[in-house]
Amino acid sequence: MNGVAPSSPAASVGTNLLAQQFDPHQMELMMRCRYLIAFLAAVSPSVIALAAGDGSEAVELFRRTCLAQGSSFDAIASAAAAEGWKTFPGGDFERLAPLEHVDFSSGWMATDRALPEPVAIGVTKARRDGRPVETCTVAFTKVPIEPFLKAFSDSTDAEKLSEESEGTWTSRLYMLIAGDRKQFVKLKYARSPDGNGPMAASSIAER
Repeated sequence: MNGVAPSSPAASVGTNLLAQQFDPHQMELMMRCRYLIAFLAAVSPSVIALAAGDGSEAVELFRRTCLAQGSSFDAIASAAAAEGWKTFPGGDFERLAPLEHVDFSSGWMATDRALPEPVAIGVTKARRDGRPVETCTVAFTKVPIEPFLKAFSDSTDAEKLSEESEGTWTSRLYMLIAGDRKQFVKLKYARSPDGNGPMAASSIAER
């Protein structure tokens, strides 16, 4: 997918700043990411990412990033700094958080040896029913949907609480104990005719 051409001087300045921060390959991925933000955020408030491989590998990345003991806003932000992940321009990932009432957010283009392309990872401090929570999202533009769902079910004791459909999108909400605390998991995805599709996996836990 090609990036969208800038339509204003401000957009042109933003693109030039990106070009200074990323090499040509990273620039292409970032522009694709920003295009997806503009396009998909209007359709689905939590779907943005770059290509991923096997469903089980994607689930494992989500599990160890967002569900494992010690996973938190601050811990993931520290890991991002240590790993040298590329930061998304301010505010980009906030629109894609699983909750609307966001206090703080950060998002990165992250690399992982198990996956062929970088993925998008974002964290927020937010509020759910008035309570302070933190969220973590790992999102992919293309994963095998059924293998992902099966791998997630097989690797956790998650209880499915609800499932809703909105056009071609499906959203599932689960509850589980992970990382020594109760967490909610939101999976939002869309199937294409070949069985693959975008997937955003998010965890929600009280602070």
